[in-house]
Amino acid sequence: MAVGPQESVLYPLGSRILAGAVVTICAVIEASLLVYGHTDLTIRATPAVLLAAVLVFALFWMPRVELDPGELRVINPFRSYRISWPAIREIDTRWSLTLETVRGRVTAWAAPSPGLLSQAGRMRRGAFRVSLGAQRESRGAEQARQLIVRQWEAYRDQGVLGAVEGEGVTRRWNVPVVLVVAVLTAATVAAAAWP
Repeated sequence: MAVGPQESVLYPLGSRILAGAVVTICAVIEASLLVYGHTDLTIRATPAVLLAAVLVFALFWMPRVELDPGELRVINPFRSYRISWPAIREIDTRWSLTLETVRGRVTAWAAPSPGLLSQAGRMRRGAFRVSLGAQRESRGAEQARQLIVRQWEAYRDQGVLGAVEGEGVTRRWNVPVVLVVAVLTAATVAAAAWP
């Protein structure tokens, strides 16, 4: 039975614009080094320029929160989480999206946090907490977080949230990103030490 939104991908647009701009700048720097024939400088600078581009891509473009009927996926720069809906116990939205699950906390890099200035009047600790019980408090939660809460509540109200099956939360490293960052970091250090 279909309950709530079927599939959604949440990410902050501002972060993606920033990532696109910085990666473009890195490409222009690399192209200018190649075009103007600075071979020695190009060899030494390329790993650092590529590292900057990859880090900005990983930190600002990749993170997202994906919702579907079976689970919620939090894709962070270096780790990803698959969380079944019954495994979610509480959602905290004070500074960013933090899910309290049966296996601990999961913080989403992708969810934009409430702005400090817009929330200055409600700075007490519990003001941004959304409890998934009957008496939930939703002040200060942004639309993206409310989508997650609505989906969870739709499942609860339909009675499709049962006991947590299996682990409920699966964590995994984003191995390709970690390897590329490690190799480029080593290459940057080697290029800097190169005579």
